[in-house]
Amino acid sequence: MTHPNERGRRAQGLCAVLFLGLAIACGCARAQDPVEPQAVVVERVRDPAMVPYRRGYEISRRVQAAAGDHVEMVFRVISAKTKQPVPGLEISIEGSRSFGKLGISPEGFFTIPLDEAALRDGAEFVTNQKKGSLELGLVLRPRLPSAGMRYSMVVDSLTGARKALHEIVPWYLRIFVPGIKALGICYAQDGGRVEIAGEPPRTIEATAGETDDRNAPVHCVRLTGRGESIPPDALIVPSSGWIPLFLGS
Repeated sequence: MTHPNERGRRAQGLCAVLFLGLAIACGCARAQDPVEPQAVVVERVRDPAMVPYRRGYEISRRVQAAAGDHVEMVFRVISAKTKQPVPGLEISIEGSRSFGKLGISPEGFFTIPLDEAALRDGAEFVTNQKKGSLELGLVLRPRLPSAGMRYSMVVDSLTGARKALHEIVPWYLRIFVPGIKALGICYAQDGGRVEIAGEPPRTIEATAGETDDRNAPVHCVRLTGRGESIPPDALIVPSSGWIPLFLGS
């Protein structure tokens, strides 16, 4: 059995490799640095830390083709210095004209609109932050129904995520990337569980030792999609307050 601290160290290694330019976050842990005041805000900076719009568009299409509707892909932008979300951050898509601003969550998550007009125009991401002050990552999340979840859906989501990861991680980095090991039904607090319908029914308690895609500790029920003796059509019923995560440890 792998000790939780060992899983954390492996996860930190995964993130350290993939956050060099473009990261894949799979419920992996990163060290939390102290929050510091942001630098002076500037306007209309084409920051090389941001993936080019064309590249983001292509990655989104490749993930969609590999994983279908079983996986959601979002980007996350944080401060390169503090590793925290950036207050007041604005990112727009601009070429010969503006194609609008991105909707960015307070945690720094956003999706890239697949705008063919912006692609043809050679548009780029423009930020209101100092050049070099941002760090960009990519997050794969399971896409599961809030009710009526079957074990086959968990398996499909894991299969799709592994295909997507293979598509977007360069071959020369794959040796350093442990990959997606499980799908977690996760909770911010202890006491979460998953009921699995069947004869007899089963209950699996969530355990500590994982982090979510904001690097906060969570308690998870790990489902690997392999060797768990759960029928494909078995109903999976999480207790309230659950979030799905791909786990890389």
